[in-house]
Parts: sequence; C-alpha cells; structure tokens
Amino acid sequence: MLRVSEKTHWKERIAKRIDQRVETLVAKQDPTLLQRVTEQARANAYESLGISAQQRELDAIEKQKEEMQRRERRLRAEQRAVLNGTTVEDELERGGYGRYDHVVEDAVKARAKALEADILAESDLGKQVLTLHSEKDNLVDTVWLATSSSQIKELWEQVNSLLELKPTPLEEKALSITPVEPE
Repeated sequence: MLRVSEKTHWKERIAKRIDQRVETLVAKQDPTLLQRVTEQARANAYESLGISAQQRELDAIEKQKEEMQRRERRLRAEQRAVLNGTTVEDELERGGYGRYDHVVEDAVKARAKALEADILAESDLGKQVLTLHSEKDNLVDTVWLATSSSQIKELWEQVNSLLELKPTPLEEKALSITPVEPE
C-alpha cells in the first residue's frame, strides 16, 4: 500500500503532466484559446450578472483616469528628473498604480470561471482541455482508487451508479486495477 505522501506525490506528478499536455495542445493548435476564453467568460459574466453597461462606463472612466495618471506621472517625473539630474525614464520606473474594487472583481472572476467551461465546450480543442482539467480535478480520487481495496472500489462504483455519474477515463482505469489486498 502507498502512504499518503506517496499518493500525494503521484497526484502532483500526474497533474503536472496534464498541465503540460494542455499547454502543448493549446500551443500547437490555438495559442490564444485560453486567453480568449477568459476574456469572453469575463464579458459573459458581466452580462449575466446584469452589470455590463456599468462596467463599460467604468472601463471608459478607467481609461480616462489612466491617461490622466499617466500624464501626471510624466509631469512629476519630468520635475524629479530636472531636480535629481536623472532621466524622465528613470523617474517613471519609480511610479505606482491605483487600486480596484475587489468585491466586483471577485464576483466577476467567480462568474467568469463558471462560464469558461461553456465557452471551452464550443470547440474540439476546448473539449480536450475540459477533459484534461476534469481528470486533474479528480486526481486525488483516482490515485486513491488505484491503490484501494476491492471494497472501496465497489463502493465507489455504487456511489457513481446512485448519483448517475460516469467515471472519468482515468477513474475507470483505476477501478480496473487489481487491488493489492493486505497480507
């Protein structure tokens, strides 16, 4: 039997391989897929939360503020450059940025995350990414199933049946592994 630390190790190793496969698939077939999905999911999140009009106006205001802040930073950097005998570029590197309303940001992130799966499911590549993410999300269960007794495997199958759930391909393989019964 594997110890918990060994099971954790294998879960992490398999998760890393899944992440690498997702990166390879996306890089070869559509390098901007995940970025586009994130952006579309965010836009859809604002829409489904009923706050897209306000967000468009806030975005426009934010652009205006950024331009004003950029101009302010530039003027202050010019003053410091003259007084310090440095360049404006050196002084601009020392500037800072504003803050953002975290309540809205947290709500949008949560909604966008929920909508990403729907957007990914619209393409074959996205479906592959979803399948791999699903396997990764279930790795702890899969690793434990692969190293569990026949009673646990049978119970897992009964729970899946009761809940009308289909095991992932890796779970199916784990369930088919002959258990090593304690001596």
